[in-house]
Amino acid sequence: MENKSKYQNFTFERINRSDIKNAKYNPRIIDDEARKRLKNGLKEHGLVSAITWNKRTGNLVGGHQRLSQLDSLERSQNYSLDVCVIDVDERKEKILNVQLNNPSMQGVWDLDMLSELILDNDIEFDELGFDDTDVALMFDGDERFTELYEGDKVLETKDKLNDVKNARSASVDDMNNKNSLDWYSVLVFPDEKARREFYKKINVPFSEEYLTIDELNRYFNSSTE
Repeated sequence: MENKSKYQNFTFERINRSDIKNAKYNPRIIDDEARKRLKNGLKEHGLVSAITWNKRTGNLVGGHQRLSQLDSLERSQNYSLDVCVIDVDERKEKILNVQLNNPSMQGVWDLDMLSELILDNDIEFDELGFDDTDVALMFDGDERFTELYEGDKVLETKDKLNDVKNARSASVDDMNNKNSLDWYSVLVFPDEKARREFYKKINVPFSEEYLTIDELNRYFNSSTE
């Protein structure tokens, strides 16, 4: 048997769910739709990768959302599970908490390979955990998926995204031409979660710094219909 990698810095251990504490500082949040998709994935496939737990503090380091949905499926916290156990101080624990969930450290999708995987194996996007907005953002204009994803809901999502892109482009041009702060207002949210939820409602990527009046009017007009 080959020697174990010197970089493996965890052990496996079976512990009681009640011994695992959620890290209060955990900066990750999840919206209701993503939570539902995660729960459905766990229900169908089970927990297929271990969560990470810090023995020294008792805190969960990686896997908060999965454990939450596992509790929901179990309908209690009276169970045990195998976890990756580490033993580090709280500062290092916090660093690992962010690194384990940091998308910028986990690469990006090769869309050609992803599309081949889907088409060659007759896999649906929702089976992979993607929603309609994900599909529209990744494959908008890709003729390979025209027939597969031309339902009313998907087309509506794509139309909204196109409207958003066009309105944002026009607004940016106007602001650049005027070069005036009179065109700006500051929208303040109580916290990051509220901002994420609002951006999701108006179909604008969370990373977008600027909102246009057309985007806001579209949302408020649709809310009153």
